[in-house]
Amino acid sequence: MRLHLHCLAPAVALALGAAAAHAGDAPVVTGAWSRATPPGVSVGAAYLVITGGDKADRLTGASSERAEMVELHEVVEEGGVAKMRPTEEVAVPAGKRVELAPKGRHLMLMGLDAPLVAGQTYVLVLQFAESGEQKVTVTVRGATAEPAHQH
Repeated sequence: MRLHLHCLAPAVALALGAAAAHAGDAPVVTGAWSRATPPGVSVGAAYLVITGGDKADRLTGASSERAEMVELHEVVEEGGVAKMRPTEEVAVPAGKRVELAPKGRHLMLMGLDAPLVAGQTYVLVLQFAESGEQKVTVTVRGATAEPAHQH
């Protein structure tokens, strides 16, 4: 059976239109980075900025081929001592900016396959409750890197 392109065109246009309409709903992720890790260290962290889309969403998890496990973590102060603990999700309000940064919320990469080396990149797959998966390229910076100021 032969397919005629003129028969497929309306279906393709409809699918592309639906994808474009949905794109405004999805959060936008920018500035993804990690610090380089020393040899022999099997944990690292990833930081990024999420700007909410047209509707509220929640970051509920992440994965990477570079790590056995990726968890959402937050740093909280208890009795004057900063403690890191896992968290279930990060709320992403519609149109609002949420930063995952050192000394705050971040993604912990556990069981790294090799040290993170400055200049490398790797892919993180973020899981959002409403908008689904989103792949993000993470840039590895030097071990003492600080967040870039974004406005």
